[in-house]
Formats: sequence, C-alpha cells, structure tokens
Amino acid sequence: YSPKEYLIRRGFRILPGFWACILINTVIIFFLYGIPSFRDGAVYFVTQLLGLNFYTGDWLRGYGVGTPNGVLWTIGVQIQFFILAPVLHRIIKKLKLSGSMIFAGILTVLSIAIEKCSGFLPEMLYKLVGVTVVPYLYFLVLGMAAWIHRNQLIAVLEKLRWVILPVFVLWKIAENHWSFPHIFDGVMYNTVTTLLTAMLIFAFAFRFKWRMKKDLTYGFYLYHMVFINIAVHCGHKTLGMNWQSAVVVIVVTVLPVLAAWLSQNFIEDPAAKLYKKKEGV
Repeated sequence: YSPKEYLIRRGFRILPGFWACILINTVIIFFLYGIPSFRDGAVYFVTQLLGLNFYTGDWLRGYGVGTPNGVLWTIGVQIQFFILAPVLHRIIKKLKLSGSMIFAGILTVLSIAIEKCSGFLPEMLYKLVGVTVVPYLYFLVLGMAAWIHRNQLIAVLEKLRWVILPVFVLWKIAENHWSFPHIFDGVMYNTVTTLLTAMLIFAFAFRFKWRMKKDLTYGFYLYHMVFINIAVHCGHKTLGMNWQSAVVVIVVTVLPVLAAWLSQNFIEDPAAKLYKKKEGV
C-alpha cells in the first residue's frame, strides 16, 4: 500500500469501533451516573471523539474508577505510531537484528531518561510528553524488529522457554518487593519487564497452532474498562474469596469479549467492507 492508503485503512480499522465505544459508554454513564452541564458535556464529547481521552472532567470523578474509559488515552499514542510505522518499518527492515536491538536500546534509554526527569519537569509538560509516542517507541520498535526477524528469534526463544519463564517470575517478584529493578523504569513501564514479556510471548505463543478466526483484541481493549467501571460504580470495588466476587470476575471478562465480537462483526468489519467497496477492491 501507499502511505496514504495505509493510513486510510488504519483509520477505517480503528476509528469506527472507537467512536461506537465512546457513544455506547456515554449512554451507560448518562444512565447510571447522570447528565452533565452543556459545557461539561461539550468538552467531554470533543475530547473523547478526537482521541484526547487522557482528559477527564471533574464531573466524572465520581463514576467508576474516576475516568470514563481510562485505557483509551493510548489511542492517541497508537495513532502517532501508525503515522510513524511506515518510516520505522523502512528503517528497521534495512537493519540486521543486532542493529535493530541497538536502535531499540537507544529508545529504551530515552524512555528511562524521561522518567528520571519527571521530578524536574513541570507536571503538565511531563504529562504531555507521556501522551506522545516518544516514551513508548522502544517497545514499538522492539516489536517491529522482533516480527521482522521472527523466524530467527522464535527458534532461539522456544529453546530457552523454560529459562525465560522462571527469570520472568523472579524479576516480577523482585520488581514488586525491592527497589533495584525500578532503576530500569521507563515512562509507566519497567523496560526489563517489557523485554521479558516480549521474550516470554515469543517463547510460548507460537507453539500453539490454533488461531482465532477473528481478532477480538482491539474490541476487548475498547470495552473491558467500560464493564469494570460499571462493576465498580455498582459497588464491587473490592473482591474477596466468595461466589459473588467470582461472578463479577466472570461477568467483566465475558461481557467485553461479547462486546468485542459484536463490534468486530457489526461495526469494524462493515466499515472495512465499505472502504473496499468504495475503492473497488
């Protein structure tokens, strides 16, 4: 695809489901929580629909966990990445695996440096940097490089899978109980954890031949916080070892999957088919 066609296709892939999720979530919020003033409602709709989901009006702080759909702040980061992806792909494809890892390593150091500067930067500036693609480029580049060189990596990592798994577990224990792993904290994420997670996925995931016919991961990403917010707003703020908690966990797991399936089949796929029909594909 040309860069223009690539971006249009990405737009048809992401935006219809994203906008539908916002509209559905808005109806739920208005029904369960209340309708805001005209001004608050206008700011809410503009920021939500334009992908500025990191902004939450004060009127929403009492709903659910305090944000309408907290994970959607990453939509803006994703869009930035999709804009950069053709350029990054061209660069990484020309590099050997070692060169790609050096590139990812430089970006990793950048993310760590930004995090270390958080105490010196004005809070607003740090938050604005945190919603750009810059602090997260390291694992996006790492993922692209890993996929381009997947045949080489999968063979090596699968052989080391029973070494990688305990290393990952021990590292997570250390991350939760001691301070030294946090030397490697980037913006929001520990960079070593990110690397070990990627290695763990490559080590185990490709040993399974079964694949879902439809990719529901995007829809699950869109809707899981919608249902968690409903559960929290209805009083399920803490979970114990009882049947009610088990039911809540099952419901907030199954309903996002169902919502993802509905979104895929009735919103995202029709939007993609509409684009193909328009272009005569």
